[in-house]
Amino acid sequence: MENRSGERLKDASATKGIITNVREIWRDIEKRNLPLAAAGITYYLLLSVFPALTLLSAVLSYLPVQNGIREATSVLGYVIPPQVKTLIEELLTRVTPHRAALLSFGLVTTLWLASIAFKGLILGLDMVHGSNMQRPLWVSRILALALTIAVGVLLLIGVILTSIGPGLWAHFSKLMPIEPLWLRLGPYLQWLVSALVLFTAIELLYVLGPSLPVSKRLTIPGAAAATVIWLVLAWGLGFYFHHFGELKFVRFFGFLAAPAAFMIWLYCSATAVLLGAEINSRLRTAKELRLLAIDATAPPLRNQ
Repeated sequence: MENRSGERLKDASATKGIITNVREIWRDIEKRNLPLAAAGITYYLLLSVFPALTLLSAVLSYLPVQNGIREATSVLGYVIPPQVKTLIEELLTRVTPHRAALLSFGLVTTLWLASIAFKGLILGLDMVHGSNMQRPLWVSRILALALTIAVGVLLLIGVILTSIGPGLWAHFSKLMPIEPLWLRLGPYLQWLVSALVLFTAIELLYVLGPSLPVSKRLTIPGAAAATVIWLVLAWGLGFYFHHFGELKFVRFFGFLAAPAAFMIWLYCSATAVLLGAEINSRLRTAKELRLLAIDATAPPLRNQ
């Protein structure tokens, strides 16, 4: 009986702690104006889209991958709404014939323009964590460039893994002739690759982005939560646009319907990243308070 009552008290305490954390996260979202920060990050993301697609198209042309653009959009297709994927495919199709001229503007300049999004994300993470540490401007710029390159490399790894997938399925089918099984597993494994690329990119952003001491950084829970929120929002937006919103968007926005849907998705993506960071911030604060409470209740050490 005592064990059962103790377990009930622990469960009640855990539930109360979760509710308290959710309330505090909601208060922090309002107090720190995170919706406004997400809107600012959306603007930075929009400025970076065209240079980023130019770089992606140029790099894919040098990879030993057939139909690199199709493979890239296939990787992205599992983590973005179908309508946004269609728009990105159209932009890549228009950019590809002119990539040499666009890159002649300067690879470093194009990379710098593409890194504007990460500059905005770094500023947003500092707002979430309430960081008072100020990095020098050149450090922030180099960090944004490094994150841009790192996320680009992750995307290219995803493209390569996706491109060798059919060959692997054929090889496994020869070793174990269960072709229907590999055909069923293929889409799920490709989705898993895309989700892992997304999780790793967000984790890198949380590890390197905030101006916090390394000892105070808590990253994995928020990165996992942000990935789940991102995927749910991508599916939800795709479902809404397909079944309810597409006709209304076209009727209301006309030829701006696709860009409007694209900006809504960018805003939801920025919100997911900030929510994950807010979860990390709240968990870190709760951990610090718990350690302080343990120190306060610990008996003082007696001098021998």
